[in-house]
Amino acid sequence: MEEEKFTKTIIENAACGKIEYEESFWTGKKKLSINGEELTKANKKTFSSADGRTFTIEGNYLVGAKLNSGEEKIQLTSPIKWYEIALSILPFILILIWGNNETLCLIVPVVGGAIGGVISALTSFANAIIIKGLKPIWLKIAVSILTLGLTFLICYAIGLAVINILY
Repeated sequence: MEEEKFTKTIIENAACGKIEYEESFWTGKKKLSINGEELTKANKKTFSSADGRTFTIEGNYLVGAKLNSGEEKIQLTSPIKWYEIALSILPFILILIWGNNETLCLIVPVVGGAIGGVISALTSFANAIIIKGLKPIWLKIAVSILTLGLTFLICYAIGLAVINILY
């Protein structure tokens, strides 16, 4: 079985020291280490250290994770940015508009409705996850354009299949 992939963030904090935070996108499983000590997981979001201190994690990879240690909140991961959201919803908007426009579907048929909505929503979500982990903005734009094209191609192929079945 393949090993679970974690995104890892390392932060230096004046009060806590070196904080290592890992989160699996697929399962939401979290790991937390402070100054080299891996903390014990009390529940899904709460960790405790050997000296009895309790730490709580709010949020996740996409919305931004924060570590609560007493009254201090430490930002572990940054939230998704507005332009990453805008780039990620483009496939959904394209299929929503194209799949519901009879004139456009006569030119290039794409599947719309529930099937097109599910496909475009899944590719939009996958795009958000992928581009959040990328640094250069040009690469985020390039991946988003590829995702947009892939979404359109999938919906086009299904649209052609539906037309061939019905006619």
